[in-house]
Amino acid sequence: MARRSNRRREAPPRPHEPREERAHHDRADPAEGLPQPPSPATIERRRAAASCGWCNQPLEPKARGRIPKWCSASCRQRAWEQTRAAASGLSAVRVVERPVEVRVPTSPTRRDWAQLLHELARQLDDGRVYDRDLVVLVTALNTVLDAYGRRPYVRDRNRDGGFSYLR
Repeated sequence: MARRSNRRREAPPRPHEPREERAHHDRADPAEGLPQPPSPATIERRRAAASCGWCNQPLEPKARGRIPKWCSASCRQRAWEQTRAAASGLSAVRVVERPVEVRVPTSPTRRDWAQLLHELARQLDDGRVYDRDLVVLVTALNTVLDAYGRRPYVRDRNRDGGFSYLR
């Protein structure tokens, strides 16, 4: 077994520069060593990455280095899992949660029917109802008139000789 020496290794000798060349380096721009202010494009790019790609929490991008996409390793892992699942077709590409209002049409009340029937008459007069829909409409109106005729006060009036639509 070879024994190691306790001596420290010395750095290799640097090549010797003449004094004139060193003097030339000393005359360089004094602001050269200072960090330069970021360009407007860089500022805008860093401002664009304002929230985590998974949980949407605000990010604080550092002055240097890569622009972060996630706020933590767990968010990065969840995003990776989601991407893998989406690639295999097992889940959605992106989950978006928001409340959605679904308007369900309500049935007309007894007060609404007169107005609706007048509107139907106007649309029939204006020709806004297709001829192909008239067959279904006639069947529905006959059903309504039959139901109206079954009302007791209408039956009693029909015996007297006339079909009265009014009470």
